[in-house]
Amino acid sequence: MRRSTLTAALLLLAAAKCPSEPPREPADLANAKTMATGDSLAVWPEADAGRPVVLYVDRSQSMRGFLDPAYPGRVATDYRSVIDGFDARLKPSQVYGFGNEVAATRQGLGVLGNKDFYGDANTEIEEVFPLISRDSAASSTHVLIGDGRRGNPDAANGQFVGMRALAEQWIERGGSFIVASSAAPFQPVANDPAGCRASGDADHQTCPLYAFAFVAPGDHGRVAAALASVFQNLYVTPLPAVPGSGVAMASRGSAEINLEPGWLAAADGTPIVRVRGRTATNTPLRASLVLDDTTSPRGRAMLASLRGRRLMPILAVRSLAADPAASPWRPSPARGGLMRPTADPFTYEFISRGSDGPRYLYRLQLHPAGEPSWLEAFDAESAGDALRTYGLSRLFESFRGLDPRAAPPVLRAYVVVN
Repeated sequence: MRRSTLTAALLLLAAAKCPSEPPREPADLANAKTMATGDSLAVWPEADAGRPVVLYVDRSQSMRGFLDPAYPGRVATDYRSVIDGFDARLKPSQVYGFGNEVAATRQGLGVLGNKDFYGDANTEIEEVFPLISRDSAASSTHVLIGDGRRGNPDAANGQFVGMRALAEQWIERGGSFIVASSAAPFQPVANDPAGCRASGDADHQTCPLYAFAFVAPGDHGRVAAALASVFQNLYVTPLPAVPGSGVAMASRGSAEINLEPGWLAAADGTPIVRVRGRTATNTPLRASLVLDDTTSPRGRAMLASLRGRRLMPILAVRSLAADPAASPWRPSPARGGLMRPTADPFTYEFISRGSDGPRYLYRLQLHPAGEPSWLEAFDAESAGDALRTYGLSRLFESFRGLDPRAAPPVLRAYVVVN
C-alpha cells in the first residue's frame, strides 16, 4: 500500500509541475493544421461545360506521310488513331479542311483516313484564324490538327505569330489554349519540299504532329483528357492546379530518416507530410511528389499537363513551434535547409537534426514557366531542318517572357521536418 501511495504521489507531483505541456505529437499536429494555409487555387474541374467542338485538319500533301497503310492501328500516336480517338472522345460537330482554302468536309471524319483528301499544295492555316476569332463569346472549342510545316521560313514564322495573337485574344475571353505534340509514325512524301524528310532509321521514321486547341471556358479538362490519350505531350495555358487531395509524396525511406505520407491534411485536403529522423544525419532521404490518379482520363491529363511545362519550385519555411503570428512564411535558405530541391521539380531531399531537433513546416509550390518542357525537341533551329518544326518557338514567345513566380502555383504540398 505504501508503494502504491508513493507512486500516485509522484505522478500527481509530475502533473503539477507541467500541467500545460501536451505530448509533442498532438502539439505538432495542431500547429501544422493551423499553419498550413494558403490562397485558394483554381483547380481542374470535376465536370465540363460540354461545348461544341469544331475540327480543322491540314489537307496539304505533306500530311499523306502520316497515312502509311503499314502503320499498326494500336499505336496511340498514329494519325488514324489520333483522328479516331478525337472523334470518339469529343465528337466534333463540324469538320473543315485547310490547305489551298478552308472548306467544310461533307463526309465528316470518315474522309480523314483517305490519302486522296490530302492533295493541296499549300497550308493556309492563317485562313482559319478569322473563323475562330468570330466566335467572340468563345462558345465552341476549335481544334486545328496538322504538321505545322510550311514551304518557306517567313510563312512558318508568320503562322505561329498569328496563332499566338489569337491565343492571347482567346484567353482574354476566358478560354484556354492547348498545344499537343507527338513524334508520329511517318513516311516521307515524294516530291514534297515542305514535309518531313528521311532522317536516321527509315523503318522507324517519325515526324512532329500537332493539335492546337482554342478551348471554350470550362471545357479544358475534357479536351485535355482527349488530347492526352492520343498525343505524347501537352501544353495547357492557363494551367489549372492539381487539387490538394490529389497530391501525395512517396519514398522508399532510409535507415536514418522516415517519411509518413498520410500524417495529416490541410483544410483544403493538401497533404502535410511528416519527415523525421531519429538521429542527426546529413545523408539525405529522397522523396518524390506523385499524383493519386494517373490512370483515369482526367488524371492522365493532369499529369501530362504538369510534365508538359517547365516548373519552378518555390520553398517557404516557418517554425512549427512558434505562434503563427510570430513565425511568418520565409523563403527557404539556399543552404542549411532541411528540405532542398533537386534537378527534378518533383523530387526533393531531406536531412534531419534528430528527434530532439526543432520542427519546421515547409511549403512547396510549383509555379509554371511560359514555355513547354518539350519545346527544344520539336523546335527547329534552321529552316532546313529535316524533322523539327521551324518557327514553333514564336508561338510561345509572349508566354516565355512571364515570370513563373507571378503565376499561380499548379501544385502545393506541406512537409514537417525535424
